[in-house]
Order: sequence, then C-alpha cells, then structure tokens
Amino acid sequence: MNKDVIYIEPEDDITDILANIKSAKNKIVALVPPKKAGVLRSAVNFKLIAKAAGQADKTVVLITSDESLLKLAENVKMPTAKNLQSKPKLPADLEADEFGGEGDSDDDEIDDEELSEEDDVIEEEPKKIEVKAEKTKDDAKKVAASKKKEPDMEIDDEDLEDEEEEKKPAKKKAASKSIPDFKKVRKPIIIGVVAAILIFAFCFWAFAIAPAAKIIVKVKTTGQNFAENVSFVTDESKAKPEEGVFYMEQKSITKTAEAEFTATGEVDKGTKATGSITVTRPAGTVISSENEAVFSIPAGTEFTNNGLTYVTSVGGSVNVDVNDSEQVDKHCSGGSFSQKCTYTLKGVISSGSISVVAKTNGEKYNIEARNSGWSSSLSTNKAFDVSGSAMTGGTSKKIKVVSQKDVETAEAGLESEGESDARESLTSQFSSEYFLIEKSFSATGGKISSSPAINEEVKDGVKPKVIKEIKYTIFAVKRDDLNKFIKTKADAGDDTQTIYSTGIPDQDSKEEEIKAYVESFKKDKDVYTAKLKTIVKTGPEVTEQMVSEKTLGKKIGEVQSLLKSIKGVSEVKVDTSYFWVTSVPNDPNKVSFEITVE
Repeated sequence: MNKDVIYIEPEDDITDILANIKSAKNKIVALVPPKKAGVLRSAVNFKLIAKAAGQADKTVVLITSDESLLKLAENVKMPTAKNLQSKPKLPADLEADEFGGEGDSDDDEIDDEELSEEDDVIEEEPKKIEVKAEKTKDDAKKVAASKKKEPDMEIDDEDLEDEEEEKKPAKKKAASKSIPDFKKVRKPIIIGVVAAILIFAFCFWAFAIAPAAKIIVKVKTTGQNFAENVSFVTDESKAKPEEGVFYMEQKSITKTAEAEFTATGEVDKGTKATGSITVTRPAGTVISSENEAVFSIPAGTEFTNNGLTYVTSVGGSVNVDVNDSEQVDKHCSGGSFSQKCTYTLKGVISSGSISVVAKTNGEKYNIEARNSGWSSSLSTNKAFDVSGSAMTGGTSKKIKVVSQKDVETAEAGLESEGESDARESLTSQFSSEYFLIEKSFSATGGKISSSPAINEEVKDGVKPKVIKEIKYTIFAVKRDDLNKFIKTKADAGDDTQTIYSTGIPDQDSKEEEIKAYVESFKKDKDVYTAKLKTIVKTGPEVTEQMVSEKTLGKKIGEVQSLLKSIKGVSEVKVDTSYFWVTSVPNDPNKVSFEITVE
C-alpha cells in the first residue's frame, strides 16, 4: 500500500507536523523523527498527532527504535516500525487490514485461507444435524423392531387415520428443523459486502478527496507612459536609487578578431624602359632678352611620344651665350641708355643627352629612336625641339597583391561579426537580476593589420588575413533598483489600485518581455545621463490570498458573482476536477489560483 513519508526536522514544531499530516495524499503516513526530536518527547504532542490523524482519516506509523518514543506511541495506540521497509507493529485494537496484511494487496480482497476457514465453519453445522438425524432413524428402527416382536393386533381404519394425523405434525416439526445451505448464499453475501465497501470508498473519494478547483481571474489594466531623466554612476557609494541615481556595473572583454579575405589588387612587377632625350634650340630662334637665353629641363619632366610617357631622371639645360658672336647675331637699337637688343641663333644649341625612364612597366615602352613627335610637360613659351634615342628594357609582370580596398572591406565585415559575438558574451556575464543598458555598448581600440601587408604579393595557396583587436564594454543596472524607482514615481496614491507591470519584470516573474528602455545615454564627466522610458500597467489589486478568503467553501456561482463585483475584474472562471463538484473545496491545498493581467 502506498504511503507518505514525513521526515521531522529538529527545528520543526508540533504545528508543522500536524500540517504535514493533514496535507498528506495517502492514507498511511510514515513519521520519521531525527535522533534528537524534542517535539516528540511530550505525551501531549503524541495525543495531538493521534487526534489530527483521526480527523484527517490518516493512519500514522512512527518509524523509530527509541524505547521512550515507542512507549509514548503505545500509550496513544499508534503503530510503530523499526524502518520504512519493516512491517508495522500494530496495537491490539487496530485492524491489520489497514496496512494490506503481509503485502500491499487491496483492502477489499479476501484470500483463499479466509474462504476455506469460513467453509469449515458452515460445513460443521450440517454434520452435527446429520448425526442427530441418524440417531432419529436408529430410534425409529428400534421402535419398529419392538413392534414386530409385539403380538399381532387388529387395527381398524379409524386407528390408521388417527396415526396419520399424529404423523403430520411430526413431519412439520422435522421440516422446521431443516438448515439452509450456506454454500449457495456465500458468494452473493461476499459480493454484496465487497460492492458496499467499493461504493462507500468511491463516495468517500468522490466527495472528500477528489474535489478540487482552479480559479482563473482576469484583471484589466490601463497603461501609462513613463519617462524620467536618470543618471548612472560607476562608484556605488554615490548611488541614490530613490532619486534616480543608479549604480551600474561594467563588463568588458577584449577580442582579437581575424578573418580571411580574397585579394583583388594587381601590380605590375616588371621593369621600365630606359633611354635618353636631347633638347635643342633650333637655328634662327630669336631671343629678345638674356633671360630667354637660359632654358632648363628639371628632373621629373615628362616627355610623351605617341601616347608613351617618359620621365627625366636627371635635369638638363640649353643655355645660349648672347655675347658669343659665333652662337648669335646681335641686333641693338636706341641710345646707350635705352638700348634694346635681340639675338638670333646662328646654329642649333643642344642640351646634350638627358636620361629618361618609362612612366610605367611594359614592353610597349620599348621603341626605336624618334626625332619628332615629342611633346613636353614644360610650361614655357620658349621654342625647342626634342629627339629621343631608342628606349629598351621594358617588361611586364602582373602579380596579385593586397590592396587598401581589400583591407577596408574585410575590416567592415570583421567589426560587425566581432561586435555580435562580444555583445552576446558580455550579456551572458550578467545574471537575470540585471537590466542591460543596450545603448552603453561600445568598442574602443581597433588596430588593423593584414598578412601579407598592403601591396605585397599574395603567393599561390596563401589566403590573406585581416587582424583587429578591440575592447568591448557594456553596463547594467539591478532590476530591483529600477522597479522601486518606477513604482515610487508612478504611484498615484490610490489604495484600490496596484502596479502590475513596470516594463521591467522581476527575475522570478512569469512576464519575460522587457519593455523598458534607455535612450540618450551619454557621458558627462564622471556621470552618465539618460532618459528611462517604459509603460506602467495599473489595475485593481487582486491577490491569491484575497481570492482565497472570498471563495473557499462557496458555490461556483457565488464565487463568480463575488469576484466580478470587484471593479477592474473582467472575467472569472472556475474549473472543477469533476462534473459533480459544484463548490470550491474548503481545503486551500485543493484550490489553485491563476491571476492574469490583460
């Protein structure tokens, strides 16, 4: 048979033990005391336990081998056992059937031994009767024999009739002494007794044990927008939650993120063609002043021929000596003080060979000597001619390299992925009692490097990587501090109303969604300021204790009327365990409550 086991703690008092016995689900309750249980050293407490067990229709079994406790249990006729597996020792006036006999068979089951004993009892009585009948038959035989021995007598008809009349009452008496056959009525009797016990057990279960109820109350609330300026500090001693100054805890993590990328840069690692050019001033060139006689070609000057550009690697010049009559013809006019002269070149004056190199790599810069078709980047109005030697040595060799754009693209993706991982890691470091300030999440640092470096060759089989190290930080505030502040600010002073939701659920609340948020989070010296926003839900104060006090032991219709009369209660529903249950049980342990907020 199933039983409940109650382990008594040293600090338990008698009221705790009585409450546990009454709330036990099974009929048999095993009471297991500790080694030193002062509460069970009192005969009065044993009487209280026995009385409570009788009122709750429970049988308490004391599990102990302590002689003093066994004597106290014997005084109140309480069954005892050495341990939970041994068979209880029963008082003389207590029926063993309550414990299922030797095993855990049903209380109503009758075993074969009991039936056989009953058969013996029933069968013994007919045997005794049969012996008496046999003796009667023997007596009759003796009478008949004696009659045979007597001399023959004449018997008339009247005598025979009288004799028949005398025999009739004798037959009736014999019939009245017949015993009924109990074998025929034994089964109906047993079936009737079993049926009666089952009916009684069902009725007891249906009306005493089975009744249970669940009361569902829906409360209608109204939402109010809440917005307050608050501040946050990292020094706990400066926090004043009641004034909107909250201490926030910081969590940081440094992540070194790296990611592979595909290089798209391309560089020509070939060679540039080289050669030389010659700049000349042609014969017949007129020079109006001595300044025009000086013509310089600085290094880096570009000379282009047929779309191919070459750059001077060293400078050069074409200088005319206006006083050299072999180079120029001099023509002057005016007096000695206002004399103006012009000079005409008699022949070609050359700069000599000036080294040049192709602007970029490639075989296309390898050209033969060209004496015409040249243009220059020189910004001058001085007339000059250019000729170039053959240009040689230009080659082309394009290789794949890491470009600046490749690194920037890889960095953008790396920041996004690293930020997500860091946010998740930091969030997991706070327990459910904290409210995360999402706007406080920040990233600092971020030195970027790549392997290979920018513009370096990416060899076959090598996957370039971008590497970045960032420190991530986030702040959080205790939910309790925020809830107390919101409730204090949102309290309208109405005793009939209560705040059901602040938008920040308690860590043990069934409400999971956080509706509060912080915006405009910024740092001002050592203090962070922000605006706390949420939606506060208020409604009539309906608690489980209040509903319990109003409903226990009442009819379902009465319960619904009482609760619906509360302003703000929109719906009341009572679910019972079985259709025949029409009232809420008096036992609060058999009633559950569900208060939902709309």
